[in-house]
Amino acid sequence: MPATTNSSATPAQASRHQRRREKTRARLIDAARNLVAERGVDAVGLSDITEAADLGAGTFYNYFHSRDEIVEAVAEESIESLGARMDLMTADMPDAAEVFSSSLRHLVRHAISDPLWGWFVVRLGVAHPKLIDILGPRAARDLRKGVDSGRFTIPDVDIATSCVFGALLSTLHHVVSTRTQDGADEIFAQAMLCMVGVIPDESRDVASRPLPRLPDL
Repeated sequence: MPATTNSSATPAQASRHQRRREKTRARLIDAARNLVAERGVDAVGLSDITEAADLGAGTFYNYFHSRDEIVEAVAEESIESLGARMDLMTADMPDAAEVFSSSLRHLVRHAISDPLWGWFVVRLGVAHPKLIDILGPRAARDLRKGVDSGRFTIPDVDIATSCVFGALLSTLHHVVSTRTQDGADEIFAQAMLCMVGVIPDESRDVASRPLPRLPDL
């Protein structure tokens, strides 16, 4: 059960207690992220996480109830925050093709600049529900925006979303495995724009536009 603070504690004591809890939780999160990135979810046990964090097994249960719960927490912190920043970046973009392209490019660039993050997403895999829950609806939203505006030609948005999702994971695996960097984000975005019906010359133009920076949350 999660620990509680003593009701008689002073504000300073309560604040120190909260900081200690946050640091301990962060150690568990970091350990889980690193292990999943290295081995994959199925090869990581609770004892592996607590050992890597240099914490006792009992401490783990003060913060999480299961391995799945901590993996979901890692995904939430590692991927949802990036998704939210991309939402802010694209909120005022009028062109659905640029929205789609910019988001895909940032995901590829993030994997290049932070290979541990890239491996975590790749090892989490297409079948993990949390990854699908975080990225799937955003991809479907951007594709529907393109269809509704007449920018994209897609027979089935759900199937197109699955194709984009699978291609993204394969591309992230490629860039973190080979350390390919030069223009990988533009090449991937261009290919995905062609897939959704944007003509090649225009896909190349959109994918090579200056990439807006991600705003802070």
